[in-house]
Amino acid sequence: MKRTRVWTTGSSVTMLLLSLSLATACSQSGAGKPPQEAPQASVKSKEPVELVVYNVSNAGATAEAFMESDIGKEIKAKFPHVTIKFIATGKGTTPAELAISGQPIDLIISSIYSYPVLADNSLLYDMSDLITKNKYDIGRLEPTAIEFQKLFGNGAIYGFPVSSTPVALFYNRDIFDKFGVPYPKDGMTWDEAYELAKKLTRTDSGTSYYGFATRYPFMYNTNQLSLSYYNPKTQTVSVSDDKFRLFMENFTRFAQIPGNEKATTDNFMKEKNVAMMAYQIGRWDFDSWDMVSMPTFKEAPGVGPQNYSTFMNISSTSKYKDQAFDILMALTSDEYQMSISKSGTLPIVRTPEVIKAFGQNADAASGRNFKGKNVSAFFPQKRPTPSYVTKYDDAIAKRMNTAFADISAGTKDAVTALREAQEAAAKDVAAFKK
Repeated sequence: MKRTRVWTTGSSVTMLLLSLSLATACSQSGAGKPPQEAPQASVKSKEPVELVVYNVSNAGATAEAFMESDIGKEIKAKFPHVTIKFIATGKGTTPAELAISGQPIDLIISSIYSYPVLADNSLLYDMSDLITKNKYDIGRLEPTAIEFQKLFGNGAIYGFPVSSTPVALFYNRDIFDKFGVPYPKDGMTWDEAYELAKKLTRTDSGTSYYGFATRYPFMYNTNQLSLSYYNPKTQTVSVSDDKFRLFMENFTRFAQIPGNEKATTDNFMKEKNVAMMAYQIGRWDFDSWDMVSMPTFKEAPGVGPQNYSTFMNISSTSKYKDQAFDILMALTSDEYQMSISKSGTLPIVRTPEVIKAFGQNADAASGRNFKGKNVSAFFPQKRPTPSYVTKYDDAIAKRMNTAFADISAGTKDAVTALREAQEAAAKDVAAFKK
């Protein structure tokens, strides 16, 4: 029953690499032209310079941790003339406070969810001229990450993805073996995953086993249906249509399986009594886990989760935009991306060799031993159009979290819960706009 999967085998992986090879060649070369070399940092000036790096996504980040990270080490190695001053968001260092104080910022580390507050404080800078000036081929990068940039910025590109988070359906082989249930498989639908979850939710010898766990906010953030809480074209909250109902009913039904109500992602990681978990990779102290591709909606066949990238952006306040762009080119070079890919961080370039190398150097000591694991699950052949992100999303999300809890508990049906969320969120947004 146990299966061993290796990245270098399997027809699906072969097809993925072939499609990536063709896509990369087309995006880089154009019709009839040989592929270009991946751009390298030009390092136009070796003059000593201090660059301010601002992490807007992590209030607990420290300068020491940053300089020991992959990004920090790469800057130190490739740009010895650059001194980094690191700032993390927090009390006194929010985007608004830094903008008011006039604190110079050169590079901003962010997720997509920080873009609205950065835009509100005029800290984003369109890099299009720098991209043209340096003849940088953005076709090398994860296309939906660039698509998000263009959607948010009406064609502007404020930053590049520098890494991404592996997302999949993880499962505990021991639980499947214990109850004689076949392992999940790549290409399942959510309906098939639901049937498996029902079989594996049970109590045995006084121990509760849960069939499935996830976190609603995470599943929305990576949703496969291109759902958005707020429609910027109509300037309205949009959470009560049929697609949102489909999405909500899909995940709340797992919570409604008798005995599965209390399943959490922590149960998968710590108690190890969850059979399947739809979430991001963790660092786990057991090895009997594997993963398959995220199940798909039959209404959106073959569509994987949205890309979950970390971005590096050039600040509008930077006096050293050329030097900052050189760093971005280094962080998106095949050399750097190969290094992080081997260590088990999801790369954001489409170079087949870089993708094929994923996890090769990760070991048990790092908590990410990918030997024999189905790492192809992290690389869906198709991703959805990115969701819109707006400054109203947090307020709307609170209403949607309540709706999810009500539907899961069976106190309200999806139509009622979403209608009430829509009405309440619309009032919240209206008050926010005043």
